[in-house]
Amino acid sequence: MTDRRPDPAAGGIPAAIGPYRLERLLGEGGMGRVYLGRTPAGSAVAVKVIHRAYAADPEFRKRFALEVAAARRVQGLYTVPVVAADLEAEEPWLATAYAPGPSLQHAVGERGPLPADEVLTLTARVAEALETVHAAGVIHRDLKPANIVLTADGPKVIDFGIARAADVTAVTATGRRAGTPAYMAPEYIRGQHVTEAGDVFALGLVAHFAATGRLAFGGGSDHGVAYRILEAAPDLDGCPAPVRGVVTRCLEKDPALRPTPAEVVRLCGRAANGDFDDGRTPTVVSAPPATGPDAPTATAPARTPAPDADPAPPSTPPYVALLGVVGVIALVGVLVAVLLPSSKKPPKSKQPYPVVAATDIFAKGSTGIAFGRDGRTLATGGEDGRIRLWDVTTRKVRATLVEKDRSGQPMSVLNVTFSADGKTLAARTYNSLVGVWDVAGRREIRRIEEHTYAIALSPDGKRIALGDIIGSELWDVDSRSEDARAHFTQEVRTTDVAFSPDGKALATVGDPSDKRSYPNNEPAKLWDLTRLDPEPYGQGDPRRNLALDDVTYAVAFSPDGKTLATGGPYSDVRLWDVATGRLKATLANDRVQARDLAFSPDGRSLAVTADGGVLLWNLADRRPSAILSDDDSGYGDDKIRELAFSPDGRFLAGTTLGGVDEPDEDSDAPDEYGPSNDPGAHHGVRLWKLPSGTAR
Repeated sequence: MTDRRPDPAAGGIPAAIGPYRLERLLGEGGMGRVYLGRTPAGSAVAVKVIHRAYAADPEFRKRFALEVAAARRVQGLYTVPVVAADLEAEEPWLATAYAPGPSLQHAVGERGPLPADEVLTLTARVAEALETVHAAGVIHRDLKPANIVLTADGPKVIDFGIARAADVTAVTATGRRAGTPAYMAPEYIRGQHVTEAGDVFALGLVAHFAATGRLAFGGGSDHGVAYRILEAAPDLDGCPAPVRGVVTRCLEKDPALRPTPAEVVRLCGRAANGDFDDGRTPTVVSAPPATGPDAPTATAPARTPAPDADPAPPSTPPYVALLGVVGVIALVGVLVAVLLPSSKKPPKSKQPYPVVAATDIFAKGSTGIAFGRDGRTLATGGEDGRIRLWDVTTRKVRATLVEKDRSGQPMSVLNVTFSADGKTLAARTYNSLVGVWDVAGRREIRRIEEHTYAIALSPDGKRIALGDIIGSELWDVDSRSEDARAHFTQEVRTTDVAFSPDGKALATVGDPSDKRSYPNNEPAKLWDLTRLDPEPYGQGDPRRNLALDDVTYAVAFSPDGKTLATGGPYSDVRLWDVATGRLKATLANDRVQARDLAFSPDGRSLAVTADGGVLLWNLADRRPSAILSDDDSGYGDDKIRELAFSPDGRFLAGTTLGGVDEPDEDSDAPDEYGPSNDPGAHHGVRLWKLPSGTAR
């Protein structure tokens, strides 16, 4: 209930919201008002009430419910827990524990900038708070001094993730982004995909403000501030050197170059000890140059000053003075390397992990990949309709199966998969048909005409799961029925499906982008297959919903069935506890582009597709143990789309064609992959022999 007493604009406040008696207004922002309230027992809470303009939008309410659910999972030393919420109220609200103390904005405004050592301690603790927030699958999106409360127990980060909900409403549909312009990352301003790196950019701005009392990109109109964030260097004049080194790293225009929150903590520790040098190694070949549409450029032509621009920063960047002569030489080398024409592949360089070069690249033009149980048979698809069974040892074709349509014409095969026992093989074609084959008999035993994006066979080969535009379906292989055994509604385009090792559960993940159907829940789900309703459309709710709202391309069970891994092209890899549905760990690396992932047979390693190759993670210490690439440079020419371990774990195979259908915004039809028109492309199967002990 909400007691509607005098309107806050008239100087009054409601008497109560929900079970909380309100005492006073703490503040008001673009999304709502925050009150100090008391529980029936007298404990203090902060109650945030959302403005009616947002509450009237159904999409906001849907997204707000997702963000509140995610925020409830955030538990850390420097965050405040969500204790209650009413998402169906006329004006939705949520209550958090009350953090007594001034905001960082207020403290700096009243007392001036903080000493450098205090800023480093504050920055490290806020970075720890971001680690906690990100581990729960949440991105803050509105980190700023006003959302950091200074308490006797250290800083407390509030309002995490709530700005995300506003981005889908009619209120922001005109192009304005929810959040605070002065603390927005460049990719957020551009409307590009926002990752955890956006919060790190904001953290750098917060640290600069705490140390100087000024905005790194100046004030004035939102337009002027946004222009400078996108096009100008930050004005760090007057920022203490130890803090400036940390801030410089956080304010990289390219999100891939920013440190993670954990790295920020380490940088602050080094700076506090007096040995911080901005974290860069002054050599050209220490790391490959950033690539892609958002890669930073080395120089830029002179620009007309933006509206409301502050005086221009010093012409000599602070980091040049810090690096000295060696740094200047390195900088010139970078300019030459970037400005001169270059080949597609970066020069050979020392990688941070051991590099494993491919043993062979063969089966050119193949789409899809799967190992048979014997470890010697490798199945691939192709646009010519042929499913080839290769002898891994000799790299020669042992048998060929052909998928044909009703008129006898071959159909392009996009994906192939074996059952765990190796007796059954399924193939997904471009022509909305799935074929199931008896491998020993070399005969097709089932044809399912269904528009599908992903396939998986149960361990015993008796069932097949198909991902479609609104969820997934379960079919009996031995049945002659033209109807699915069960339909699992997900309201997202399902991009991958996976059976648990015992065949009792099905994991489904998908693409919840606005170009597809709108999700009413998280796009990653676990379904119980032991209690199927006799009515195909009567399956009800999933056993577990995983806390994800990212586009997710890949899902895989660990061999013991206790852990589920998920990943996508723009997000970290996440490991989930299958029994509880809770997040166990996040595997973060700038090179991760998880179009596919696969557990090693012993469950000790996880292979994840990455920029220019494959990252092999050691799950014991949750760090990459090797990078697999075409050659010893550590960077391959083409994106790996699909992965498969041999049953003994000695080999990993990858292919650059097939795999997940990446969204074609103009069509809901499956994408058709074929050999590239690029004469320099090396499409085909990569085969890596893994070093002893890395993945077995």
